[in-house]
Amino acid sequence: MVGAMRLATVGVTDMQQALGLFRDIMRLKVERRGPVPRALLKAWRVPGTVNAHMAELSCKGYPMGRLRLVEFDPTPTHKVRLDHGSANPDSGTDVGIKALDFYVADPILPSVRKIEAAGYRFRSRPVKHQIGENISEECLFSGPDGVPILIMVGHKHAASSLRPGSPDGPFSEIPTISVVAGDLAKTRAFYEGVLGLTATTDAETGDAYRDLVDDLTGVPHGTRIHFLMYTQKGEASGKILLVHFFDRTGKRLTGRMKPGNLGFSLLTHDTDDVNALYTRLRAVGADVVTPPTLIEGDGAPYRVMLAKGPNEEMFEFVQAGDGAVAKVRKKSKAASKSKPKAKAKAKAKAKAKAKARPKKAKSKSKAKPKAKAKKKTKAKRKRR
Repeated sequence: MVGAMRLATVGVTDMQQALGLFRDIMRLKVERRGPVPRALLKAWRVPGTVNAHMAELSCKGYPMGRLRLVEFDPTPTHKVRLDHGSANPDSGTDVGIKALDFYVADPILPSVRKIEAAGYRFRSRPVKHQIGENISEECLFSGPDGVPILIMVGHKHAASSLRPGSPDGPFSEIPTISVVAGDLAKTRAFYEGVLGLTATTDAETGDAYRDLVDDLTGVPHGTRIHFLMYTQKGEASGKILLVHFFDRTGKRLTGRMKPGNLGFSLLTHDTDDVNALYTRLRAVGADVVTPPTLIEGDGAPYRVMLAKGPNEEMFEFVQAGDGAVAKVRKKSKAASKSKPKAKAKAKAKAKAKAKARPKKAKSKSKAKPKAKAKKKTKAKRKRR
């Protein structure tokens, strides 16, 4: 099974500008920077002519819910999602990856003003609402290259949703990302049955808060919305929130979410057995983009696999180390290829031995009378 989301990857046109928001305003910590290894770019299915640099950021070193910014050269032209404004081709209800979420301290307005002062535009004003027992205050803005970013205050959030002490600074790590879901039954089967994650929220917005949530998500009043949230048991960060709009659900953003495009392009989850996960994905007919592949030249070796989810999500599953599992798999693959040859050689040897045995026996029996005949002729000569 898999852990919570460790990294959310965002493709950007300008690394310094993106760092100006996430590092300088949101005060996330740059954990590492540098070129993306060629082996990883190959696993990401990025053309060999493309280079990339990355920056990984955390909230004070927290391991989950990190942000990975990637700047590609040459600069990409395709965006994962363009759903704000009448001139853009996508809708907020189109099926696919949606937004990055961050907790901020209460009150929310000082955080809003800091972001606006940096030139970013909000799509909605702060909205306070309730889903089940959770009470939130949220608003959405367009980040670098138009990526949707939601900031929120958890006025009343369960321990499974809000990490103790969060936010550790003006902004938290990424506690949640959102995905617009097309089919709730298929989504549940994938996240629970294949990935082994736990549902902590599975509810439709109540009538009392429906119009408020509709305003927040940019849909007409009266639109029904169902929220389905998945997490690793005991981990409050790196959650995935699936949002379903019933009859208002839009088109599928097919092939949009992938490394090399601008915007939210990859979800990274750790696993302790990438081969077993590969088998489960194949068993349910999931689209495995890159089978388990060893990556070297990026610190300690690790194995990576890319696969698509039921709502156009692109997952990067990572297993630490080259691992005995990888070696066994390679050996077994080689052994399976060499089995027919080995059997053929064994049969040939057996036949050769079978043929050789009667010949040797025959030659020995013939050799003895000849030797005896020679001895007799020698004896006769001596007598003479």
